[in-house]
Amino acid sequence: MKKLILSFLSLTLIVGLATAQERYLDEIFTSVDVTTDVSYGSNYNFLLGTPTAGFNLQSDVYSPTGDTETGRACVIVLHTGNFLPKYLNQSPTGNNRDSSVVVSAELFAKRGYVSFAPAYRLGWSATNVDPTYGADVRRGTLLNAVYRALNDVKALVRFIKKSVAEDGNPYGIDPDKIIIYGHGSGGYLSLAYGSLDRIEELENEVSGKWLSATTVPNTSFVQNELYINQDLVGNVEGFGGMFNDTNHYGYTNDVMACVNVGGALGDSAWMEAGEPPLVSFHCPDDGFAPFTQGIVIVPTTQEAVVDVVGSRWAIAEANANGNNDAMYGTTPYNDPYTIAADAALASNHPDLGLNPADYRGLFPFNRPTIAWPFQESSPWDWWNETVVVSNAAPLVGATAAQAIHDNGVSGSPTMSAAQGKAYLDSIQGYLAPRMHQLITSPNSVEEVDFAEANTFVYPNPASDYLVVKTTQGIRITDVEIYSITGALVMTQNGLNTLSHQINGVDKLTTGLYVVKVTTDNGIITRKTFVD
Repeated sequence: MKKLILSFLSLTLIVGLATAQERYLDEIFTSVDVTTDVSYGSNYNFLLGTPTAGFNLQSDVYSPTGDTETGRACVIVLHTGNFLPKYLNQSPTGNNRDSSVVVSAELFAKRGYVSFAPAYRLGWSATNVDPTYGADVRRGTLLNAVYRALNDVKALVRFIKKSVAEDGNPYGIDPDKIIIYGHGSGGYLSLAYGSLDRIEELENEVSGKWLSATTVPNTSFVQNELYINQDLVGNVEGFGGMFNDTNHYGYTNDVMACVNVGGALGDSAWMEAGEPPLVSFHCPDDGFAPFTQGIVIVPTTQEAVVDVVGSRWAIAEANANGNNDAMYGTTPYNDPYTIAADAALASNHPDLGLNPADYRGLFPFNRPTIAWPFQESSPWDWWNETVVVSNAAPLVGATAAQAIHDNGVSGSPTMSAAQGKAYLDSIQGYLAPRMHQLITSPNSVEEVDFAEANTFVYPNPASDYLVVKTTQGIRITDVEIYSITGALVMTQNGLNTLSHQINGVDKLTTGLYVVKVTTDNGIITRKTFVD
């Protein structure tokens, strides 16, 4: 029997397992094999401020016991922790051995997936409160920490694809069926993974929040320039940079879908058409990661860092862009989990009249208020007090170690293993049919049709710039823009990328243009109006 959290009533229903067992829909395996500390690359460690080469990137791998399938879907399970080391982040959670991470990885494996639970690089200046530079230091170092962690996750994706192509596929994975799934801070990573694919998405942000307001001494932050310096930390694909190791070059970062359990999206401008499908789980009145829009607060100091958008906004945008269409066939889901999710959405801010059809893929978990107007924010997490205090004491002292547990409980007063596992069961139940739809949908298009279906040119109409983007590993080599009379007005050649921004469109005369995109899968044309 499985437990289902009906968040709008805070009840647990018992749902019988279906008699017909099917991979990815049901738990078809009863036990899981775990391989710990698999090395998936190396990179520079920034934890102590000065970049140090040779940091070993490692992941635990969970596989269903006795499974002989060799083309399995894969889930990368990302832990929470505020991008700081566990316990030093003043939290009882924060690494890839957290209870909720281990159980999630096991639950995926029991459904027939291979699960990777990686450790990724941590470290930023969360406690800097300097009156002149503190805000820039906090925001800039956090953005760089997220950027480095993204590079680590991309390195893992490429490691998996390389293991299939060059190492005899030791994990039995289909490289086209990789899913990113994250809790808390891992949810930030999952949302960013699926949407931040061009450095211009940071540069184009209207408020300029990704630009340093000051030139900060002894840092790379320069006034009115991006906090992210690609010459130092590499490009958005994870390649290049003085203090960045390019791991597994030649393989793409493409994934099948992204799932966030909590967390938030760094910027609304990042989401565009052609990005992976998105599924979101979120407590609507989370005090640290907003459901709609708000400010990220540092748990250690309560200082503001940066404004972000939450799951409700992100899911609405994913649906509006058509990115979630692939998860939905001709028959709507009517399982208890979907019914519960729609009811929870309807009960959240009913004055807004939210239409569940606009938020397909969103499951709000309504929880008790603990300090108005905030709710418990991560009911899927739990921990053992004795273990936390014992492990934290050598790092922070016995008194502070006990405070870490006590503070965690004050933010989640109903925390327990039973509650956490019930929420994880609900997450699995809601995800299962959607991921099954993605994984098992046939792909029958021919090569040129495949490129046609996976190449995007936007915005349309365009004013300042155009973006050309591909998915499924299709690489762009050349872009040419022609007037409607056939005159070549702009060309950019010698590219080798999945996403490219063309600036200077504002210099073109108003009218209709043809964009010719040459890829390694064929040539695609799009008509675009320039206003």
